[in-house]
Amino acid sequence: MNAFLKASLITAILVLTTACAQQPDTTSVAVTTNTSQQQQDAESTVNESPKIASVPVDEQVEDAPLTAQIPVYVDERDPFEDFNRSMWDFNWEVLDEYLLRPLAVGYTSLPQGAQTSVRSFVTNLEEPGYALNSLLQGKLKKTGVATGRFLINSTIGLLGLFDVANHMGLVRHKEDFGQTLAVTANVGNGPFLMLPGYGPTTVRDGVGDFVDGQIFPLYLIDWPWNLVKTGIKAVYSRADLLQQEQLINDSTDPYIFVKEAYYQNQNYQIFDGNPPIKEEFELDEALLDEID
Repeated sequence: MNAFLKASLITAILVLTTACAQQPDTTSVAVTTNTSQQQQDAESTVNESPKIASVPVDEQVEDAPLTAQIPVYVDERDPFEDFNRSMWDFNWEVLDEYLLRPLAVGYTSLPQGAQTSVRSFVTNLEEPGYALNSLLQGKLKKTGVATGRFLINSTIGLLGLFDVANHMGLVRHKEDFGQTLAVTANVGNGPFLMLPGYGPTTVRDGVGDFVDGQIFPLYLIDWPWNLVKTGIKAVYSRADLLQQEQLINDSTDPYIFVKEAYYQNQNYQIFDGNPPIKEEFELDEALLDEID
């Protein structure tokens, strides 16, 4: 009897165990069903919303641009930079290399006395313009110096071939009409220009050079001789730069180097060698006290 009861009990336990193993997990099914339903609802919400693109989130992130916008510096003084750079390349790589520089090198091979005489003759023609512009700027002393230089060098100096006035203590001071416009009328530079065969200038200085050419005695010179005079001036001016041309060639951007050098020299001339120094920024002491 005891053996029969034990056998029956063991059989009952085996039956119950088998039944439990075959019964489905309703909790797991419910969780899975709920998760699937939530995903379907989320996709439906994304696709039906008028404010959200019907593209999976992962794809939107992958397609988003990763590059940032880098600001480009624009020099407001130089609105025609593309044109000016083309003219600079032409002037420096063509005109200067094959014409102006060889002439400048040939000029430096002349005897020093000949070089000085050529330079003195040309600049003596510009002395009346220096005198007039000095007068317009209210620089009476320089007006007298320029007038005296022209009279002395045109007579004793044989039409300016010899700078006798300089040996008398009358030192040349260049004052052109571009400087006069800046000093007397506070006229701004206007756009920077790089002209073929002319070099760097501004609208104001270009107008000034034209006006200076109409002052006695320059307006008496016919255009072929005026062209010769301009060419001679360009040659000896280029000869003065032979020692500095390596700075241009070694610069990161020769065009910008020349442009900035032009503005610095222009500023130096306008203020007669004493350009104003920009004041450094100073914090207000009261503001510093508040910060403390």
